[in-house]
Amino acid sequence: MRRMAPRQHSDLRPEPNPVAPEHPANAIEPDLPWLLNEIIQQSPVGIAVIDVDGLYRNVNAAYSNLYGYAESELIGRSFTMVFSPENRQRALQRHKAFLSGSNETSGELEVVCRDGSTKTIISNSVRVEATVGGSPMRLAYVVDITERKLAERKLESARAFTQSVLDGLSTQICVIDAHGIIVSVNRAWRAFNRANGGERFDLNEGADYLEVCRHFSLAGTPDIAASPEFVKGLKAVMAGDLASFEFEYPCHGLTEQRWFIVRMARLAASDPPRIVLSHYNITSVKRLQQDLAGRESLLADLAASIPGAMFRSVKPPGAEARFSFVSAGIEDLVGLTPQAIYARKHLAFDRILDEDRAEYYDTIRIATLLQSEWRHEFRVKGKDDAIKWLSAQAQARIGDDGSLTWTGIILDITARKKAEAALSASEARYRTLFETVPQGVVYHDKSLRITSANPTAQRILGLTLEQLEGRQSIDPRWKSIREDGSDFPGTEHPAMIAARTLKPVNDVVMGVAVPDRGFAWLRVNAIPLLEDGELQEVYATFEDITAQVLLTHELRAKATTDELTRLANRRTLFERLAIEYERVQRNPGLRCCLLAIDIDHFKRVNDARGHAAGDVVLKHVAQTMKQQTRRIDIAARIGGEEFIILLPDTTVENAQALAERIRASVANTPANSGGQQIAVTISIGLSAIHPEDRNDQAALERADLALYEAKHSGRNRVRLDPSLAGDSAQP
Repeated sequence: MRRMAPRQHSDLRPEPNPVAPEHPANAIEPDLPWLLNEIIQQSPVGIAVIDVDGLYRNVNAAYSNLYGYAESELIGRSFTMVFSPENRQRALQRHKAFLSGSNETSGELEVVCRDGSTKTIISNSVRVEATVGGSPMRLAYVVDITERKLAERKLESARAFTQSVLDGLSTQICVIDAHGIIVSVNRAWRAFNRANGGERFDLNEGADYLEVCRHFSLAGTPDIAASPEFVKGLKAVMAGDLASFEFEYPCHGLTEQRWFIVRMARLAASDPPRIVLSHYNITSVKRLQQDLAGRESLLADLAASIPGAMFRSVKPPGAEARFSFVSAGIEDLVGLTPQAIYARKHLAFDRILDEDRAEYYDTIRIATLLQSEWRHEFRVKGKDDAIKWLSAQAQARIGDDGSLTWTGIILDITARKKAEAALSASEARYRTLFETVPQGVVYHDKSLRITSANPTAQRILGLTLEQLEGRQSIDPRWKSIREDGSDFPGTEHPAMIAARTLKPVNDVVMGVAVPDRGFAWLRVNAIPLLEDGELQEVYATFEDITAQVLLTHELRAKATTDELTRLANRRTLFERLAIEYERVQRNPGLRCCLLAIDIDHFKRVNDARGHAAGDVVLKHVAQTMKQQTRRIDIAARIGGEEFIILLPDTTVENAQALAERIRASVANTPANSGGQQIAVTISIGLSAIHPEDRNDQAALERADLALYEAKHSGRNRVRLDPSLAGDSAQP
């Protein structure tokens, strides 16, 4: 809406028109032109006409709906009612100055709706000259931009969150645009820049990424920008021809050798285009690779010098296992060369006798579950189909990527086995391990139903094997919680997660309801077993850490609770006071009161009856406070015989009534110490947090002053902070 130029009085009143509509019923100002009034009423923009005294003379439906009022509720009332109390006088002064000839008022404003909520609006105003003898009025129109401001805040929060995530990564990361200019870097990048570039090189936001490479060449290191392969890949990603590209390069310092991998990827759907570059330090890997060449020859010599065969197998997640090394001695054991086993790994397993194969796989599964050493004895068909007894010993290791690696040795024990043919140690070892390990062990099939559980698991869970079999972690009969007391969904059980992700899950703490015991706290691990990339079983192991968790909870309670009275301690009170102060600052309509309480003549009790009696009095007063206050209230002992009660969402009137109830209850109920009755009274000072308080301690200081007045006016009474005069009658 453009500002209307001042008109002569004759311009404001149109010529009589027989077809002109009558003034609307709610048009209080008779001199307001009917056409202007009609425009105001039909406009989708909130419009109000305000007289020189700041009273609404006319409003349209869009304006009243914005604030949640009916039009009739606004007409004749001051327009400052939509501002917070502390801003009303200033708004009225600006309004009068505007009508007196100052520049027109416009801009973003915070306003208060009928329901107490706040909105952000854009307001513009123009002066409207009245008819002869009348005063000018202000035509104000407003637009609600609350949603836009909220979206802006969310966007800024998202940007800050993204940067915080990047800064939390140890990898050196920068983001460049389609021209190679750096637009964002993380903390690790800046640290590397300071350590290697110094103050001479600005390799952060606004710099050309290729200048980073040029800097390394100046330090006497290879210039990766000079590599045709690197430049080609980088330009392809920048142009959008490639989604990602990876390049390995040396970046040696003056005192050490270093290698890095740079991985660049174009952000999907980014506009304008953005490319993320991550530099990973692979120096340790390169050094291991250099060591590996020397170790391989040593390994070959070692393997040739020992009886039997050495081996290593690797099973990546979702892929089949393969042998990465088999020594030449395997041919004497199973009649196959290492090359034949590399080409077809199943040839070696096919040599195992059918009746021994199941037990062979079972022992591997148990060792995988417990991540322990694997030892097993089994029979194979060797050369000329001769039956041999072999002993295998290996150690399992699960990599960070979930891959399972076995490294071990296989020996021919045929001679020993012939001497003890009746011995079948493999099954005995398996069963003994399963029955005696101190951890609970539970097996799940591929549908995540329990198929078996060892005695330790049954004892910890308080259920028999028959009660456990066939159940899942999502069974409604289970009741599990997290350490904070919230529900632990069955779908988040480590066994369920391991089945979904096909990766091990370790060290998950959860509380499980146990019959006749309450909650048992467990530390749970779960490992999926895959065959040909498909889930076969999930093993869960757990140990009972109830005592440890309960001790942690007890220590946490001691850190927040006064040991004698079991009320909140000083630290807890001040933390909550700061929170309530912030709430009142954000929403001045809220009320939060404080009671400062002191036991009258407490020193006399200690001097006359001893400190044990004094402790009884302190606990007696504390118990009275607990009985009279709500769960959301904070009753705290802040030292000696001094107490504070914080009362969120409480009016002064209700706080005063509560204070009187507490005072009367203490006065009418003596404390009992060793059969002796001790009369006790308390004095109470009452204050409230005000929106204009300079800090969260201001209300506490006023409560202390009110308490001081209660003490010096006779004790055993309640006194209000003088700033609350008249507030006690407010609803």
